[in-house]
Amino acid sequence: MTTTPPTSVVRSAHTLAIPLLGVLAAVQGSAPNIAATALVGASRGLDMVGGDQALAASMQTLAIAASVITTGLLADRIGRRRMLVAALVTGLVGQLIVAAAPMALVYILGQAVTGVGLGAVYAAAFAYIQVLAAPGRLPAAVATFAACSGAAGVLFTFSGGLLAGVDWRLAFVLVPVLSALCIPAVLVLLPSVAPTVTEKRDVGGQVALITGMVVFLFGVSQLASSLTSPLTWGAMALGVVLLGVFVWSQTRVANPFFPVALFRRPLFLAALCAGFVFNAGGAVAFLQLSNLWQYVLALTPSSVAVWQLPVSLTSIVGAIVLGRLMTRGMSPQTSLLVGGILSAAGFGAAFLARDASTPLAFVPAGILIAFGITAAALPYGTLVLSEAPADFYGPVTSSRTTFGQLFSSLGTALSTAMITQLTISGITARLSAAGLTDAAVHTALVGVGTYAKDGTRPEAQVFDAAVAAYRDGFGVLMVGMAVVALAASIVGSTLIARVAGRADLR
Repeated sequence: MTTTPPTSVVRSAHTLAIPLLGVLAAVQGSAPNIAATALVGASRGLDMVGGDQALAASMQTLAIAASVITTGLLADRIGRRRMLVAALVTGLVGQLIVAAAPMALVYILGQAVTGVGLGAVYAAAFAYIQVLAAPGRLPAAVATFAACSGAAGVLFTFSGGLLAGVDWRLAFVLVPVLSALCIPAVLVLLPSVAPTVTEKRDVGGQVALITGMVVFLFGVSQLASSLTSPLTWGAMALGVVLLGVFVWSQTRVANPFFPVALFRRPLFLAALCAGFVFNAGGAVAFLQLSNLWQYVLALTPSSVAVWQLPVSLTSIVGAIVLGRLMTRGMSPQTSLLVGGILSAAGFGAAFLARDASTPLAFVPAGILIAFGITAAALPYGTLVLSEAPADFYGPVTSSRTTFGQLFSSLGTALSTAMITQLTISGITARLSAAGLTDAAVHTALVGVGTYAKDGTRPEAQVFDAAVAAYRDGFGVLMVGMAVVALAASIVGSTLIARVAGRADLR
């Protein structure tokens, strides 16, 4: 298994090629952000309940996690530029299905189609970086990619938030328009790279991976409805078994499609730690800040988009600054550790601001989190690209998106489930302590659920109890994420240091 880049490297690409890759990544990256901003309106419009809402929130990222390694292999087989065009068309169709959805099931199906298409867009765009980067300038190319992705993502997410403020369905028309505009740009600006895979690759393992991801994350999404349901835990257990079959199969078949030996390489494991900080941290912060601002502070989606701007702009500046520092010699180990510390500080600041009555109080926390997860994102990208073997280039570079979306889905679903359950238990405890009967508490919980769906406020006592419980649940989640993000960054930095120490001994 060779670890050199693909032999069909192109160095004479258009100067706008890497910025275009960032724009393509932003199309994918902004889609779940727009969906998160529009989720409250969509949930109310389509009468989603807890489990449906959690599945709707995570379905797009779930579909990406399940399919993107296979589409990465397909890109190696048919050519990455052709894959980009087909993927943009698929994402376009998926978002139009979401925009026209008459019921929750169709909405979820559209998000699944969107995930397959836009996941392939991001993975193919990311894989192009190695092809286009000048020798010795990979960190700079990754930083340019991240900065352009961040800048375009701000514009796209903000525009989507404004459209969601008019009508949640209108928000889902933005990505189709952007996808249609990107197709001719791809054909003009990106060089054609010859296919690198001609032989058949294991199909059974791909099926096990796809079904395992879908089943496992479906179970995770149901945690918002019940922590004790046999369906929830049965689905997660079956998903783990199927993922185990995927790993086992790749060590037994003649033509594996993914080199599972990478899971024993410290730098690849360090990349996964960085990916967790970046994706799970970003998903939790973006979704839960958006939800708190809408449910508790009663902000409109367009107002939420405005308050997200300082956080988004920080990601752009952070990518530029950190990219230059890495080009000048800052190690991935240092960048990852800084990312974990800043992310933990940001989540801690969000905990301290949990009782604030203005979104301004949460902006410092958001800025710290944004800078922290950006610091983790750069080593995540460079380590995966450097560890990708030439004969498995598409699947391994795509696995960055697979694991990223897995972490994002876990962050989205688990944080939603955690806040939901803590809010329910907090409301119950407060109202019971106030002397309400069990029947009255049950009626109050129904009223809170109605408020979440259509905005109809319950009586003052119930609403105040719900707000207080929600704030407490938000605070517990922020503390938990601070601890987990810091721990993941320390583990990843230690793995990088171990490899560097071995190299120094040679």
